[in-house]
Amino acid sequence: MARKPRPQAAAPVETPVVEIPPPSPGPRRAFWIGLAVAAILGVHMALAERSLFSENATVDEVAHLPAGVTYWDKHTFRLYRHNPPLVKMVAALPVWLANPVLEPLYQRRAWTQREPAQLNFSQDFAYANADRYFELFDLARMVMPLFSILGGLVVFAWSSRLYGATAGLLSLALWCFCPNVLAHGRLVTTDLGSTAIGAGATFLFWLYLRRPSWGRAAVAGVALGLAQLSKFSMLLLYFVWPFLWAVRLALVPAEGQWGRRIGLGLGHAALVVALSVLTIDFGYLFEGVGKPLGSFEFASSSLTTTPPGGIRSAPTSENPLFRMLWPFAENRFRGTFLERFPSPLPEHYLLGFDEQKIEADGIPLRFMEASRALAAGDVETARRLAASPDRSVGGYLVYLNGEIRGSGWWYYYLATLAYKVPEGTLLILMASLALLVVGRRSREGWADEIALWAVPTVILFAMSFLTDINLGLRYILAVFPYLYIQAGKLVPWAERLAGRARSIARAGIVVCLVLTVAATLMIHPSYLAYFNAVSGGPDRTPPRLIDSNLDWGQDLIDLREWCRENIPGEPIGLAYFGQINPSIFTLRGDRFDWFLPPPRPGTLNRMDAAANPLQLARLTGPATELKPGWYAVSATLVHGLKWRFYDPTPHFQEVWAPAWSSEPDVYGYFRLFRPERRIGHSIDLYHLTADDVARAADVFKAPAASGP
Repeated sequence: MARKPRPQAAAPVETPVVEIPPPSPGPRRAFWIGLAVAAILGVHMALAERSLFSENATVDEVAHLPAGVTYWDKHTFRLYRHNPPLVKMVAALPVWLANPVLEPLYQRRAWTQREPAQLNFSQDFAYANADRYFELFDLARMVMPLFSILGGLVVFAWSSRLYGATAGLLSLALWCFCPNVLAHGRLVTTDLGSTAIGAGATFLFWLYLRRPSWGRAAVAGVALGLAQLSKFSMLLLYFVWPFLWAVRLALVPAEGQWGRRIGLGLGHAALVVALSVLTIDFGYLFEGVGKPLGSFEFASSSLTTTPPGGIRSAPTSENPLFRMLWPFAENRFRGTFLERFPSPLPEHYLLGFDEQKIEADGIPLRFMEASRALAAGDVETARRLAASPDRSVGGYLVYLNGEIRGSGWWYYYLATLAYKVPEGTLLILMASLALLVVGRRSREGWADEIALWAVPTVILFAMSFLTDINLGLRYILAVFPYLYIQAGKLVPWAERLAGRARSIARAGIVVCLVLTVAATLMIHPSYLAYFNAVSGGPDRTPPRLIDSNLDWGQDLIDLREWCRENIPGEPIGLAYFGQINPSIFTLRGDRFDWFLPPPRPGTLNRMDAAANPLQLARLTGPATELKPGWYAVSATLVHGLKWRFYDPTPHFQEVWAPAWSSEPDVYGYFRLFRPERRIGHSIDLYHLTADDVARAADVFKAPAASGP
């Protein structure tokens, strides 16, 4: 009798990871969620608005606002094209409507020359509008928190869709109580505005990826164009978005043939790009669109090539940077089939990108040396120097942990995150990163996580390894929305735990959030100077970071108020890292008796050797010797960066712009003394005695050292 075959055991079936979308809250809960969102945003707005009145315009704001006003007034974008115009125009609209003095400025050289000088124009604007200069900036700053509100709404909406409404509230709170968001969210600069617009555009593209359609592609295209109008770094989205599309195509199955999906995606991509370019053109009022590509004078390595023979006969320029670089750089479109091709982009968008690339790449030292030889008439030496294989570059001096050097550190931006993000937030971010590594999720879940991590990864990589700009956390501000959105995953994770573990997880999240809020409230209103306690705080000596991380010229008003209340009528030596002439108080009827402290020998020079005789005759110059008395020195200057300085001359317009430029460590000798106090964490205040002066005597006997 045949034996029956033994039945085989059924193969184990792996249960797929299914991610259930968070349920929509009922009407009652939705009301309370909406109320919580409004409350968090309201507190954020109040903190931002309150703090903006306590600080004056920072270094970059001084140039941004007048440029934005000219865009409205003259409908041209030739001034300060270093950044696209959108954010500047939003800030400048209420100022333009307030009718500042403008017409005399358009007759001055800063405007009439071929390449307008944004710094000199901004100084002319300050002089002409001194009586309400600070009030005009307050007016502009009052609208800037609208961008951080937009960013908060994007953070909440994206996090809620992924992890639920409670998670959205956590992400929103991290954004709204982030001291770095509050610091830059009230400034007339492009950093926070571009961050919010870029995150909003990427959110709309993510919605398109989940449910592709021509309508969603069109909306994403317009949003992408708006992002390009906010800051040149948003060009990275043209590379990130196709990657996100490819990731979702590979990971998320969908109905239809692959060929059809790819074809439809390419059609949508063409629409996105076309609408983004059209939006850019519209934002610039189509100024210079259609100009032949070969007609531009470029200087950056991205848009130029080496001219035949290494040197060309270049046009003259009043801009010293272009005057130096143009003879050694040829527009790469010249001599090609694209030379006569009409540019699809505005003239000043392309020229602004060119200027931005020069800053990012650094200025080749070989061109600096070749330019000097060319100016001396030694063409052959100039040709040889320009052809040198040495690719060293010069640019901004950078600072980290007490060290100054001419090139950056690859880990600089990681260090800024470690120093300037509150400890509570850091703990939440580390926990969410751990969940990313160990958590299980579906293929679609992985596509969503990659969408959140792609932008910050690309930004950190590009800023760490592809540029030499180590100037401040603001350059990577665009990573924050994505970090705070993905932090929301802690909420559903905690809710899936049971018993005591869930209670501990909930309590941990709440404690971390409370620590973040407390840290932010404690530094109010000096958000720019925020450093967490682990890094040593804002008053650590030496500071971990300087420049826009700590001292961006924001506390001149507070210094003047302190002097008025504590040393009325006494002169004070002032070395100020900022772009507001301290004599503006005198123009406003509040006489400010200040002088420039004596520099280290050989470290201070007149900015323009060809200045007119009237200007040179009126320059007061720095003090010739250090004397007992009061001194105020910006922290950035105490710790060695070079800068340009105003002359404490009577307030004539001919000498209103900076008149002196320095070498590094010009006022580093103040590190010999302990400050009496700090104004807003950014200006060190010293009361020097005769003994202090004697202790510094050796400083003035020999040429200055190269740095601290």
